Amino acid sequence: MCGKAAVTDLSWAKVYEFSRAFTPPSALPPDPETRINISPSRLRRKSEPDSMVWETLPVMFADGRVDRPGEAIWPFLPVYSEGCLPMNKQGRLISTANARLRTEGAPFAPTFMGAWRTGLRVVVLVSWFYEFDSRVRPQIPYAVFPLDSPFWMMAGLARWTKGPDGNKSLTVAIVTVDPNDVLQSVGHHRSPALLRSTKEAVCWMRGEHAEAQSLLRPYRNDLMGVEAVPMGIKIPGNQSVDLPSPLTGRS
Repeated sequence: MCGKAAVTDLSWAKVYEFSRAFTPPSALPPDPETRINISPSRLRRKSEPDSMVWETLPVMFADGRVDRPGEAIWPFLPVYSEGCLPMNKQGRLISTANARLRTEGAPFAPTFMGAWRTGLRVVVLVSWFYEFDSRVRPQIPYAVFPLDSPFWMMAGLARWTKGPDGNKSLTVAIVTVDPNDVLQSVGHHRSPALLRSTKEAVCWMRGEHAEAQSLLRPYRNDLMGVEAVPMGIKIPGNQSVDLPSPLTGRS
């Protein structure tokens, strides 16, 4: 799965320069804010709706002939939850941060099939993501970063919704697949669907369903790095974590 990520010094101009298969718009929005600890949107205090913290991730989406940059609310907000975090009939929050690829039947759970059918597939851009070693207690957090690129390009499913401010906003779930050997070595059983090139990213956004689905597979072992990080990264929103040099050196 992917439950935490980082965005550091990610400028849209650099994204288009590095990824020349993307077609930029005539004007770019403000660059994404640098945050080393992004968790899905959450309530600080479950009993207080006003304590809501909305989080976003940088995304790229197809808009006519343009590959447009933007920010999407994370996690995915289904139709029935319009503007709020989704809950079940018992009033408990439902996790929609990730859309797991299924091996039988429909490719995704019903919550995400509308986004899949309408073709609103986006590319989520992060500097690295975090996973936790489920084999030990307490779980050890690891940062997972690309060795061949300044950022990850993740496959995402999105929909337009009425955002918290009443305006039209994108909301996104990160697609997950089976892990590669690197992620299994740090005790994790799922992986974001990581796209291997800008060409694949464009195909994910614009290709036919069968072609797009064929891109959802484990990432190459030799192009993925992992590094243990301090336990403080587990605290949602905590930006005061001393990261190791393999990460700070990427900024």
